Parts: sequence; C-alpha cells; structure tokens
Amino acid sequence: MERSGGMLARRPGMFTFAAVIMFLVAGFEALSAILAFAGTGWWATASGDLVYANLVFWGILDLLIALIALYAGIDLLRGGAFDVVMGYLFAGLGAIRWLFVIPVAPILSVVVIALCVMVIYGLAKHSDYVGSA
Repeated sequence: MERSGGMLARRPGMFTFAAVIMFLVAGFEALSAILAFAGTGWWATASGDLVYANLVFWGILDLLIALIALYAGIDLLRGGAFDVVMGYLFAGLGAIRWLFVIPVAPILSVVVIALCVMVIYGLAKHSDYVGSA
C-alpha cells in the first residue's frame, strides 16, 4: 500500500497475527463442519445424547464461519478495505458459536474462543491503520 507521499506503509504486525489466527480458526471451523456433516465428532455427550438435533444446520454454520474467516484473512493480508469488518464479524460469530460447544468439548471451546478474542484484539489495536492507509 502506498500513502499519498509515495512512501510504502507497513502493515502492523498485529494485523498479520490476526490474519494467521483467522486461518487457524478457519481450519477448526472447517473440521467441525466436516464432522457435523458426517454425524460424528464431539457432538455426543458422555451419556450418549446428542448436543444438537440438527447437525446439518451446524455444519452449514461452521462452513460459513470458516469461509468468512478465510476471506477476511486473505483480504487482511492484501490490505483490502473490507477486511476489518469481516474480521470482526468472523471473530464475533465464531466466539458465540463455540459457546454452544462448551458442555461437550470445554478445552477446545475455550481455546477457539480465546483465538477469536485475540483476533478482535489484533484488529482493534491498530484500527487507525485502516483509516490512514
């Protein structure tokens, strides 16, 4: 990206960090979608009850969140203007979505929620960069 003076503007490191975390969580979401479509995975409690009755809905939701994360990460690395909005959307939806999985997979849920919060922090820390670039 070039600024008006012709100097090259460097992307803050936290933006790159947020993009990499988006790719990581997109992988978790895609894996979760595949497991939901297959009807297996961590969707059953210790007593054998299913947490969700409609696994196809959750698979589609996970797939959409993964696609948003992938798009936002790629756009963030390219320096696009829409990347921060998509990043916030992804991180918010991802964190809320994984709150529903806490009863079945508490450690994985907490890790993914923490990664989503780190994305929000990385985007918010240098939000002035988007307006100046």
